[in-house]
Amino acid sequence: MDTTPIVQGLMLWALLSLGGGVLGLWWARAPFFRAFWFMTGAWGLVDGGLAFLGWLGEGAEREALRRLLLLNAGLDLGYLALGLLLFSRKQAHLRGFGAAILVQGGFLLLFDLHHALRV
Repeated sequence: MDTTPIVQGLMLWALLSLGGGVLGLWWARAPFFRAFWFMTGAWGLVDGGLAFLGWLGEGAEREALRRLLLLNAGLDLGYLALGLLLFSRKQAHLRGFGAAILVQGGFLLLFDLHHALRV
C-alpha cells in the first residue's frame, strides 16, 4: 500500500512544529512559552525522523498499517494524559511542556485515527 500521503502529512506537521519551535524560542522570554516552544520543536524532530523512516520504507500491507495507526492512537491517548498531568502542575515550565504535549498528542490522535479509518 502507498503510504506517501501519511508520510507527507507527518513530515509537514514535523516541519511546522520544528519551525514553530525555533521561532517561538527566539521570541519567547517567559518560562511557560520557552518550555512550550522547546517541546514543540523536540516533537518536530521526532515526528520528522519517523516520517523520514517512513519514506525509506517500502510501504505496508493495509491491515498491518491500520493496526499500527490504531496502536499509535492508543499511545496518543497516553501523551494526552501526560500532557494533562504536566499542565496541572504549578511550575510554569512544566505547564508549558504539558500544553505542547497536549497540542502534539491531540493532533497526532486525530491524524492517526483519520488515516486508520481511511486505510
